[in-house]
This record gives sequence, C-alpha cells and structure tokens, in this order.
Amino acid sequence: MENKKAGLPQALVIIATSILPMMAIVTLMPVIPAIVQQFKDMVNIMTIAPMVVSAPGLCIALFSPFAGYLTDRLGRRNLLLIFTVFYGFGGILPFFFHHFTALMGGRLLLGVGEAFILTIGNTLLGDYFSVKDRTKWLMWQGIIGSACGTFLLPFSGYLSTMGWYYPFLVYSFAFLITAATYLFIFEPARKVESIQAQASTISDSQFPLVAMLIMAAMTMVAAVLYFVYTLHFTLVLDSLGIKGQAVGNYTGIASIGVPIGAIFFNAISNKSIYFRFAAMFTLIGLGMIGIGLGANIPTVVASAFIQQLGCGMTIPTLIAWGLSSVPSEFRGRGMGFWTSGFFLGQFISPLVVSSVRSMIGGSWLTTFIVFGVVCLLMAAYNFLLRNKATLATTN
Repeated sequence: MENKKAGLPQALVIIATSILPMMAIVTLMPVIPAIVQQFKDMVNIMTIAPMVVSAPGLCIALFSPFAGYLTDRLGRRNLLLIFTVFYGFGGILPFFFHHFTALMGGRLLLGVGEAFILTIGNTLLGDYFSVKDRTKWLMWQGIIGSACGTFLLPFSGYLSTMGWYYPFLVYSFAFLITAATYLFIFEPARKVESIQAQASTISDSQFPLVAMLIMAAMTMVAAVLYFVYTLHFTLVLDSLGIKGQAVGNYTGIASIGVPIGAIFFNAISNKSIYFRFAAMFTLIGLGMIGIGLGANIPTVVASAFIQQLGCGMTIPTLIAWGLSSVPSEFRGRGMGFWTSGFFLGQFISPLVVSSVRSMIGGSWLTTFIVFGVVCLLMAAYNFLLRNKATLATTN
C-alpha cells in the first residue's frame, strides 16, 4: 500500500477535534441559569446544574485509558468516525427531549465521545507529523481554539434567548468533523501494515505502565493549576466589586494572552522541555500572584493577561511532552493516560481550590497568591532539572 503523507487537511481535522472539549464547557456557561429555571422543582438543582457542565470531563477521565487501548488495537480512523457521531448525538439530544434524564444522559454520551476523540486526535498528531510540525500545529490549535471560545460564548448566549435547549444545536458541529474524517483522515501507514502483527507480537506487559501513570499524574497536577484561573477568576473580580458586563470585558481583555502564549510556545520550541515548563509556570505564577495582590483593576487585568500567556503555552506544552514521552507502538494508550490525567485535574481543581481557600480563611485574593507561589516553585524545580540536564550533557 502506498504511504500517504499528512498535510493541512489532516492538521485542520485534528485541530477541529481539539475544539470539542472547549465547546462542551463554553457552550453551556451562559445556559446554566436557564437550566436552573427550567428544572427549578428538582431537589438541589443549584448544585446539580453545574454538574451538567462538568459531567463530560469526568467521563473523559474515566474512559480515556480504555479509548487509548482500543485505538492501539483497532486503529484510529474508524473509531474517530464512530465517536464523533456519539459526541454529536449526545450533544444535541436535549434539543429534542426536554427532560433532565435526556439532558444528563446526553452529556454523559458526549463525554464518552470526547474521551475517544481527544485520545485519537492527539495520537494522530504524533502519527502524522514530525516533532517540528507538531509544534507548529499545536500553536495553531491554541490560536484557533482561543478564537472559537471568544466567538462561542456570545453566540451561545444569543441562542439561549430563543430557549434553554437551543445552544445544544452547536454540538452538531461534530457531524462536520465526521464528514471531514471520512474525507481526509487515513489510517497511518504503520497501523495499516502492522496492526495485526502488533496485536500478536507486542505483549501488554511491555506497556510502560509506571511511566505512563507518572506522566498522567504530572499532567493532572499541571491541569489543577491551569484551571485555578479558568474556573475562579470571575469570582475574584466579583470580590473586588466588578460585576455585570465589566466582568466579560476584563476577562476578554486578559484572554488575548492565550493565542500570544501559543505563539510563544512555538518560538521556544527549540528549548528543552524543562525550559518550556519553567517559562509556562513562571508566567502563570507571576500572573496569579499579581491578581492576588489586587492593588487596582488595571494591575489585576494586566496580571491576568500575563497568566493567560502561560495558559496559552500550557496545553501545547503538555501535549508535546506527552507525545515525546510515549513509545510509538503504545501511542494510543499513552495519550489515553495523558487525556485522563488532564481531565481528572480539571475535575478536582475546584475541590483543591476550595480546600485551600477554606484553610487560609476564605479570601479569593490570598488563594490566588498561594497557587501563584506553587507555580513559581514548579518553575524553579524545572529550571533545576534543566541545569542538571545541561551539566550532564557537557560532562
């Protein structure tokens, strides 16, 4: 069989798959009050409604290792076709059935779809492209994802004015990815030629389980720190007396840092992974400490911009590191563990933040300072590892 070469069409499909997890959260953010109103007679609806947003993340954390196993055993393309359809049907289900069972069931189905889509997308990135090209496409993934998030929030808010269930139509975007997958995604040559041979000759006992668990754990820690700002910055603004439209305005200004951070990730791609992690954690840490000091609103917004520069580097850096850490024959399973670690971090981040905040007296500003210091310690640790690695190579 003639080997095919991946290019722009394949990269765009992979970038599109990376947008789906952001869509899963952002699309529903403006809809939570309407969901509360729609199901106001349910017991504990104020607690349950936010779980509608977070439920897919937990599914991703639970199912991604299994998704990775099947990706290595069965191949990439057919599974991506199947689970983009899963995602699409799960996403739009509440538009047609206006009861809570359909709402939560659809979100869980969407989450299972996401587990496979993300694992396969990241695996294909490693299969198709060299390290240099991966870096380029990860940069564009960060830029395009940020732009889509900026557009999606007001668009979803507009749809919610037509009815609480209308924003769920946005998830039909997954069917376009199904069509694009059918047209442009091909099974990597390595898999086409040797998938059966690998299944019979590579023992599961050879899978570097301990190393992958360590990678997943480190990814989880980074995700916990990454989502401190994402899930709590508006509460900081509220504690400073900033409310209403001003919250969206200030958050929007700060978020300009995300695509710039993705470009910075690409600019330092020739540096060691320790240097990139150190730079990422330094920006996030300085930004969070600046927010926590809260001298005045311009300082807080400027600090948030710095923090968002670091966040723009985070996902590309973590994916690049994950791909470089996984043996190619176990790439699917390795990226399944990576995806699980990242979304487990997303799920537990609010719990960690809440625990720290209660221990230090309930101040949001002080909480941000604490996590900023943790990030700077992580940066210092990576600088030490970089220096140690440099000394080892020169001796």
